[in-house]
Amino acid sequence: MKQIPKHGDDRGFLIEFLREDDNFLNFKGQIYASTIAPDTIRGNHYHNDKTEVFTVMKGVLKVLVQHIESKEIKEYILDSSGKELDRIVVEPKYAHTFINIGTEEVVLLAWGDHIHDHSGPDQHEFIIKN
Repeated sequence: MKQIPKHGDDRGFLIEFLREDDNFLNFKGQIYASTIAPDTIRGNHYHNDKTEVFTVMKGVLKVLVQHIESKEIKEYILDSSGKELDRIVVEPKYAHTFINIGTEEVVLLAWGDHIHDHSGPDQHEFIIKN
């Protein structure tokens, strides 16, 4: 058994479930999960090199995606109440914002093709104005 640090604030928390640098089963990238409290926004950033894939395990989430050199904003609703779950891919240089539009906490599951470097993160603030 291995303990997993829990990074949290008033928006919810994030765990890094599996990281490439754990050297586990030749796994590449990183799997992580986070919670998002109702009426709360997370994200508001982009990555230069990381591609991420997201799905909602619980709750209803509005996801805004915008290339940093474009004014076009794409909006997705990820809702866990259906028979199937949707997943979205966010490529490098696309800002992403998550808004919990439901009444319950959202549980967001994600995979990234690069691990998060806490000492020098590839994460750059970008507020999507919708």
